[in-house]
Amino acid sequence: MKLYLCANGFTQTQIDQAKACVKSLEELSHPCSMSEELSNTLYGDDSYVCFPPQDCDLIVSLGGDGALLKAAKVAFDCGTPLFGINAGRVGYLCGMRLDEIDSFDRKFRHAERNICTMLEVDFEGQTYYALNDIVISKTNFGKTADLSVFADEKQLFEVRADAVIVSTPTGSSAYNRSAGGPLVSEKVKALVVTPVCSNTLTPAYIVNDDAKITVKVNHEDAGVYADSRFLGTYPDELTVRKSDKTIVLYK
Repeated sequence: MKLYLCANGFTQTQIDQAKACVKSLEELSHPCSMSEELSNTLYGDDSYVCFPPQDCDLIVSLGGDGALLKAAKVAFDCGTPLFGINAGRVGYLCGMRLDEIDSFDRKFRHAERNICTMLEVDFEGQTYYALNDIVISKTNFGKTADLSVFADEKQLFEVRADAVIVSTPTGSSAYNRSAGGPLVSEKVKALVVTPVCSNTLTPAYIVNDDAKITVKVNHEDAGVYADSRFLGTYPDELTVRKSDKTIVLYK
């Protein structure tokens, strides 16, 4: 298989791990490519800019779940399946650990193929996508966000809270779970709407995945994040919905 590697290169440990990963994968007869930026970080030149991600058979992330979410954007944009190698802490979305790299072929062959729901939101003239979640958050650390949340035309709750998380079943194991939201099987056709540190202990809601989740800001502005990427602030309302597009994740 032709592999396109997405990895962090912020520390010497991460650089060493990425170079060792490439060496092992190529010894298993898997040609590797990567972005020009990563190639320069690892090798000091663009020698590993061999082919673009759309020409590979598999996008491989190296790191934790955060690295996988960054790689998911690459996989989503080029329509290529994704497989994660965990060199981070939790690695819940990853299919194997880095210390198992010599068993890459066996691990991938036995990995489960998941067709994952993606979320989308229109913001300032662009459409953004998320594999895990879209978060509407307070912008002032000392205050709460004043939000009204609707599923289609029905109001779920009005709340003052640090944030509201709209997550996919895949993302239910991430920020949603840390905030006390339910863990949902990836086979369930649902979205999870979870308030974070609400002043009224408002519960999380599980809704049909075809519901459009509208979050209205009742006071000041709210920030919006897609898979941890800050998109900006808004003063009124926005709608989060399931995308018609999906991503294939092996794990």
